[in-house]
Amino acid sequence: MGIESKHPRYKEKEVQWARCRDAYDGEDAIKEKRTEYLPKLSKQSDASYAAYMKRASFYNTVKRTVHGLAGAVMRIDPIIEGVPEDWEMDITTTGMSINDFIYYMLTEQLLTGRQGVLVEHDGSRPYLVGYPTEQMTNWLDDRNVLMEQYRKIDPNDMYDSTYETQYRELLVEESVYTVRIWRKSKGEWNVYDEIFPSNRGRGLESIPFVPLSVDGFHMNPKSPPLLNLADMNLSHYRTSADLEHGRHFTALPTPYVTGVDAESELSIGAESAWVLPDSSSKAGYLEFSGNGLAALDTAMEQKRSMMASLGAQLLEGQKNGVEATETVKLRQNSEASVLMRAVKTVEEGLNKSLAIMSEWSGTPEMKIRLNTDFADSVIGSQEMVSLMGLWQSGAISHESLLYNMKRGEILPPDISVEEERDRIDVQTGLPDMVTDEA
Repeated sequence: MGIESKHPRYKEKEVQWARCRDAYDGEDAIKEKRTEYLPKLSKQSDASYAAYMKRASFYNTVKRTVHGLAGAVMRIDPIIEGVPEDWEMDITTTGMSINDFIYYMLTEQLLTGRQGVLVEHDGSRPYLVGYPTEQMTNWLDDRNVLMEQYRKIDPNDMYDSTYETQYRELLVEESVYTVRIWRKSKGEWNVYDEIFPSNRGRGLESIPFVPLSVDGFHMNPKSPPLLNLADMNLSHYRTSADLEHGRHFTALPTPYVTGVDAESELSIGAESAWVLPDSSSKAGYLEFSGNGLAALDTAMEQKRSMMASLGAQLLEGQKNGVEATETVKLRQNSEASVLMRAVKTVEEGLNKSLAIMSEWSGTPEMKIRLNTDFADSVIGSQEMVSLMGLWQSGAISHESLLYNMKRGEILPPDISVEEERDRIDVQTGLPDMVTDEA
């Protein structure tokens, strides 16, 4: 045991992360694991199992849900304050903008419920590095261990390379932040490099690493928010395999004939005729007439509905009875919402990271604020026509029209109703063109 060892809490949750990650990655990842997610049928041969698995389809609800929820947050751009423009466009020094980094963080937070952000410095500016939960392998009070991949180039062929594992140990010793890079050599893990990061010539006293969990800023993992959805998605996949397996063997009728020598060659077609030697001989088709496939069809639909419900609960929480639209919206935006917790965690975690960057660079305070209005309130064309008709008929005032246009995101978010009316007056030169009188 050594630097490569995993924390007991990590080992408790890594199987759950794997299920969620595989479900997110889709059909190829699921089928690569073969019997882990789709057990063999009784006495099934390898060839039969391969065909059984190939016929099954994986409906990737997990990825759709993650992207849908993250998209609900990012449909309105985050408010970014104080971040230099070049940093905003490349917050990682690898070409990832801060908006892209936020989307990545939201995805990881929803998928596994755990991730980390490390603040690094390349000699000219600080930048951010994101770590998924699988790479945060071990930890103590005064140190964190991060698993990484590095590219090892063949010294005899610059175009030939492999990716190998290394560990980045972040620790504080005698009040000095230290980074140790561990690599394997001759079967043993040894310190390959030791780094003492500094801030404008002064050593650091704390680890610039921000761990994010579903319930706070610590390394201890919890069950992923999407675990139930991933498990239902995998169950749906197994039912799909059984259904398609049954259809394969029952969809086409099987011809039969009695009273004919087994060696006889018979063909079926419009131009074929059989002369049966025995009057008691029979010919016909064997067809499946049971209810098994119908039951599997029903199970597929039930599981799809359950997946939709589980996905909605991440946004809305538990729904009780019939609710008014405003009640639903309040519930969607409540602190109890899984999505809201993920947004607040990502927002606070990123702001903690930006504060470190500000301290290192001597730049003014940098902050971001994420959208928390997840309900899609954009007005459709038919709704807009109806609103215009109501205004034109005198049923609503011009102010009410503008108010609803703003709620429906037709008007720019930074323009008030009053400002929009003033802009209309300036544009037309007729300040009294519209009044609020019916």
